Amino acid sequence: MNTTEDRVTYKSTTTVTGGSLLDLQPEQRANALRGAQILAKALKAEGVDVLFGYPGGANLEIFDALPGFGIRCVRTEHEQGAVHAAQGFARATGKVGVCLATSGPGATNLVTGIADANSDSTPIVCITGNVPSHLLGKNAFQEVDIVAITQPITKRSYLIKRVTEIPEVVREGFALAGGNRPGPVLIDIPKDIQQHYPKDAGGNYIPPQIPAVVECPEPGIGGLTSLQLSEACRLLGQAERPVIYAGGGIVSADCAKQLLTLAEKLDCPVTTTVMGHGAFPPDHSLALHCLSMHGSKYANVAINEADVVLAIGVRFDDRVTGKPETFIEHGQIIHIDIDRNELNKNKPVTLAACADLAIALSQLTDCIETSDHMPWVSYLNTLKAEYPFEVPETAAISPQFAISLLSDVTNGDAIISLGVGQHQMWAMQHYRSRRSHSFLSSSGFGTMGYGLPAAIGAKVAEPERQVIDVDGDGSLNMTIQELATCGRYGIGVKIVVINNQWLGMVRQWQDMIYDGHRAGSGMADPMAVKSADELDIYPDFPTIAAGYRVKAERVTDPQELPAAYERMLADPSEPYLLDVIVEAEENVYPMIPAGGSYKDIIMDSEGMESVLKGTQGANV
Repeated sequence: MNTTEDRVTYKSTTTVTGGSLLDLQPEQRANALRGAQILAKALKAEGVDVLFGYPGGANLEIFDALPGFGIRCVRTEHEQGAVHAAQGFARATGKVGVCLATSGPGATNLVTGIADANSDSTPIVCITGNVPSHLLGKNAFQEVDIVAITQPITKRSYLIKRVTEIPEVVREGFALAGGNRPGPVLIDIPKDIQQHYPKDAGGNYIPPQIPAVVECPEPGIGGLTSLQLSEACRLLGQAERPVIYAGGGIVSADCAKQLLTLAEKLDCPVTTTVMGHGAFPPDHSLALHCLSMHGSKYANVAINEADVVLAIGVRFDDRVTGKPETFIEHGQIIHIDIDRNELNKNKPVTLAACADLAIALSQLTDCIETSDHMPWVSYLNTLKAEYPFEVPETAAISPQFAISLLSDVTNGDAIISLGVGQHQMWAMQHYRSRRSHSFLSSSGFGTMGYGLPAAIGAKVAEPERQVIDVDGDGSLNMTIQELATCGRYGIGVKIVVINNQWLGMVRQWQDMIYDGHRAGSGMADPMAVKSADELDIYPDFPTIAAGYRVKAERVTDPQELPAAYERMLADPSEPYLLDVIVEAEENVYPMIPAGGSYKDIIMDSEGMESVLKGTQGANV
């Protein structure tokens, strides 16, 4: 594995547990593994065959070691792209995604993605190189205490102090990232540890045990207790107007089938959060689609008029509850979640249970009696017919039409990733995902720029599926350099830009709250000289894509959009950008104003005009 010479780039300091190759007994040197190689071997033992990263001085040892263990690195154009790609990989597969960055700014460029993964319970392991151990805390070049920075936003952040720790830390870190409630883990490895060989005080090489044997880092969580199960079944059995409120926990636990079975036995309507999008068949008679600030009126009415709500794998986010004290004000609530810290945190409930969702759903299905709630379901179906998500018929392309058509031409079977803003909400409303792990949205943290790199990670994970980044012009502009990653590696991501020349959601709030003072929300070029009827689109995404050697076109006529989609989707392995110019002033409806209740829902522009200025915005 090694030559008889070291490639040490600093003054090496030998310790009792690690040192240079020359510190080992001569006969043991040929097959010895240094820290970076031990890391690569440990990653391989965890099933890692691809990761996303960016090289720099403090992680070159790791980059050098990866190919020898069959691990491919997709080099992104920015470390934020790497961590979002790891998230996309994880969200599309349920496996742990991995990213790799250097020290200092490389490490801090991961922080937004780590916080995003923490908010949306995404299993990722972020590996950072750091300066040699003897320089830690001395403000060395590109040194930062990334462990301290990330501790509040990870399940655990590790600083490896001895080369012998690597196998155990990797094993434990992966178990934490994917265990119970998934989330991010950070492993920081100083460069001397990467170059050290494990040894004892006599210079004898100590072969690492890979995979390491470690204690389970989290207590196991089982199903409902007998008391919890009997009480849940009693409440559901007495319900006349039940609703199931399902979130991202259903996707993480891979129990969408159990959810469907339970709902059908209960004859119980189901609404999902954005994180739960795709976990319930969208064309099912019990489907209420998404609730929340921009969710369906029928879902928001249903959950607030229900007498029993079964909340599964949700956290009662403020974008769902609005004003917590008036949310499900009169109904009884059963809340089941893998994370006991979420129970009774944002909303007091009738019955709280910390349990494995897959086990709990099976228990409930076996326990409850078959029910019939025809009057309730019929009432909600009437609301569905009366208040559908509207698709405006306009001379120009409406964003709702663009996404609804995309849903139709892909039959809801594509993996969809999203930026953040109006397009994200329109996609939630109009793209009807038919598969779990297929709607990748930065939901809790709301990270603009998430869409393209997340799509890259998803496409690397699922090369045979169509992967489409439905993005806004503002969000895409934040990580557009990742088109180079698509072009360089031939990653067949499709990008549909819902281009309205605004930071659309910001502009909508400004019109609603700030008397139309559109400060800083325009995307168009203010210096452009053009006639009143001239179309001047800025930035020019097709030209930018051409610079990255990615095929692209622009469409402005709704009649031309079906053929444009056909061209875009023709070759699933080919990256392609479609710049869809949509109605610039379109707003997202329905809308429950921040801090309001479902009774305050705004269905159209006339309703928006009736909102009193200054009464909204406390929680924009």
